[in-house]
Amino acid sequence: MTIDFYHKNIGELDQKMVDYFYRRTNTHIDRVCKYMDLIYDSDPKRYYLLPSRKELHDLSKYKKPELIPYIYLTWKYYCQDNKIKFVTSDDLEHMIQVATYHHVKNNRHHPEYHDDNTTINSINSKDRDKPPEKMVDGSKMSETDIAEMCADWMAMSFEKGGQPKDWADSNVNKRWSFNKNQVEQIYEILKLYK
Repeated sequence: MTIDFYHKNIGELDQKMVDYFYRRTNTHIDRVCKYMDLIYDSDPKRYYLLPSRKELHDLSKYKKPELIPYIYLTWKYYCQDNKIKFVTSDDLEHMIQVATYHHVKNNRHHPEYHDDNTTINSINSKDRDKPPEKMVDGSKMSETDIAEMCADWMAMSFEKGGQPKDWADSNVNKRWSFNKNQVEQIYEILKLYK
């Protein structure tokens, strides 16, 4: 099945796209919260701050400058997953890049938030899921930040049908640099994945 979506005007949103964004994003956040609970329950003393993160996770996606680009990005992934042709303009791709950069710089569960040297180019513009040219320094992330990041990876793995350990193997100290203790913490948490 091929549907050719071409949006010259970024304001042209289809209601199906909007509805899908809210449904998918709400489900993702609920799933992240479930995994945050799992991590918290594994060591409440260590992860005592994690429950407070549940109310804030990914909320920036619901407002400017992230909302409209993330609606398109979510739909773009939907189309890729369902083999539907989706064509976007260069302007929209740039807006998605700007929104993604805003997201990672405003949410503590992303390593980019903690690296003062990150730029918009710290996100691979050709494929957001691949490492950029220069590794991002995540070594300033707290244990709570790492735990929330892992909960996010678990939720995405559940959604995509993969394993969070595989994601970590492809990205830890390749896309994002972490110290030895952080690497141990990441893999310890990911063992909880069900």
